[in-house]
Amino acid sequence: MSHVPPPLAGIRIAATGAYRPGTPVLSASIDERMGAPAGTCEKRLGIRARHFAGTETTSSMAVEAARRALATANWRPEDLDIVVSASAVMEQWIPTQAVLVQQQLGLAERATPALDINATCLSFLAAFDTISYAMAAGRYRRVLIVSSDMPSRALDWNDVDICGNFGDGAAAVLLERDDATSSAILASRFEVHSEGAYLCEIRSGGTLLDLRDDPEAFGAGVTFRMDGEAAYRVAARHLPAFLKHLLAAAGAGVTVGDLAAIVPHQASAAGLLHVRRLCRIPKHKMIDIFADHGNQVSASIPTALDAAVRSGHVRRGDVVLVAGTAAGITLGGMVLRY
Repeated sequence: MSHVPPPLAGIRIAATGAYRPGTPVLSASIDERMGAPAGTCEKRLGIRARHFAGTETTSSMAVEAARRALATANWRPEDLDIVVSASAVMEQWIPTQAVLVQQQLGLAERATPALDINATCLSFLAAFDTISYAMAAGRYRRVLIVSSDMPSRALDWNDVDICGNFGDGAAAVLLERDDATSSAILASRFEVHSEGAYLCEIRSGGTLLDLRDDPEAFGAGVTFRMDGEAAYRVAARHLPAFLKHLLAAAGAGVTVGDLAAIVPHQASAAGLLHVRRLCRIPKHKMIDIFADHGNQVSASIPTALDAAVRSGHVRRGDVVLVAGTAAGITLGGMVLRY
């Protein structure tokens, strides 16, 4: 039996912020680019529009989301004890993306610590979980976690399930250690089912493929490849038990009925529907922004959380489940008292 960590009290989400670049790209435009009949993308994938970046960079999108969260909290960048970048694909490999975000926030002379945490689509949750223990120990009081991804740079325009499913964006969450708050992390859980390790891949960009040795293979590896059906089967097989264990770890008999909202990774319209039915989640409790955002990779969950907070679906004192899946195949989730 795996170890169940105790709840972490006194850690609250102080504010959220989200950013989408450019103008909406309608699914009709995707159909036209692919030479598909009008209505194909929206009917097949359940998405009306998404945003693709123009001149923005991944780090500049992150900074814009961070500034929006800081404005909401009435904090200055100088109030931050650490900057955490939680993105699936960085702007460049060296230096890490958190360094670029820290610099653009004007924190270079302050030498504010900056680090990256990566768990692909679950990077935000992995960062939240990891940094919370340092906050509980008193190492940091105010923390910025920002996720930013630009999947439009790696789309396979021969595969409608990929090129039509993703959108660019960034989202930021500010965390604060506050012993007077009732906010808390009631439970967190992560599982990696690595039989699905190669079902979602971008093979180029690391050390696996060398551009100088095989330019053709390197070029083919820069686009995102996914065996969606196989990845879905792995995740679906393990998800019910995963959520059962996660809710049990939250204590006090927490059930789906006790949750004010479920904030899932916006992987796909079909995936969101299946999870809702599989776990018997009432439709009004599921935060679903997929139709106008698409899958924003690491930015997906914090963007959905930002939407839930700003719309009033999530209010102070609410118990909320935040969960999703990622390449690996990874399952991750947290039960929060917001």
